[in-house]
Amino acid sequence: MQLLFSPASPYARTVRVVIAQFAIRGIEPVAVNPLENTELLLDANPLAKIPCLLLNDGGTLYDSEVILRYLDHEYCGGELFGQPGDSWYGETQYSLIKGLLDSAVALRQEQMRDDEGLRSPFWTARFEQALLRGLAQIELMAISGHSKVSLQQICLACLLEYVDFRHPDLDWRKVAPATARWLQTFSKGAAMLTTRPHA
Repeated sequence: MQLLFSPASPYARTVRVVIAQFAIRGIEPVAVNPLENTELLLDANPLAKIPCLLLNDGGTLYDSEVILRYLDHEYCGGELFGQPGDSWYGETQYSLIKGLLDSAVALRQEQMRDDEGLRSPFWTARFEQALLRGLAQIELMAISGHSKVSLQQICLACLLEYVDFRHPDLDWRKVAPATARWLQTFSKGAAMLTTRPHA
């Protein structure tokens, strides 16, 4: 199998961290630039988005949640998502973090429109405020207190390091100080260190 990813993508990183955390073998990482519309990526996903998992039978899986659910079913024994209905609260936590990832990436896209003179102050502020509100809620949910490494923790750590990477001026630690302290320890794990984002 091959995993098409971009080193800077927080979505792809969640998959890469799970692969490393659970020592899943047989998946070759292949770095691609989704903006280049390579034949490899377009053949795998007509949306030209990553991550994509190319299966041994010639099929492809996308997006990150689908890939994570596949890995959970095939390799992780249901430890990531559990059985449907096991924890609607946990599902809501995961949904919130996914939404925050979407806001962080959308904020990055707004920043990239600066060169075209098309950046919107309205949408920039809206995405920033959504991130701060959401992380304040994350602080109340105490996701960092899970007794063992959870999918929510993995996705949260990938989100926070992406925010630090792409939006270093967003002072999220003021609204989530306990989460910030947790990240200092969690980010030192091997799965996080080997997948740290770079341009």
